[in-house]
Amino acid sequence: MVNPRWRPTIANSRKTEETKLKDDRKDGFDLPAPGEYIGTHIQGDLGGVKVSNKNYKKYYKGMV
Repeated sequence: MVNPRWRPTIANSRKTEETKLKDDRKDGFDLPAPGEYIGTHIQGDLGGVKVSNKNYKKYYKGMV
């Protein structure tokens, strides 16, 4: 079925420059605050961030 509102003059609506919508997304987007680490590493470095699981450190304190 053909779209009756299609016009060849507006067929390529993509813009090469940034649009206002994209700018609004950049300004309104914030990363969530990092929370307490609950993974399986006792102590280490993950992607440049030092992490440690305090419960594992407490449990394995004599072995680490």
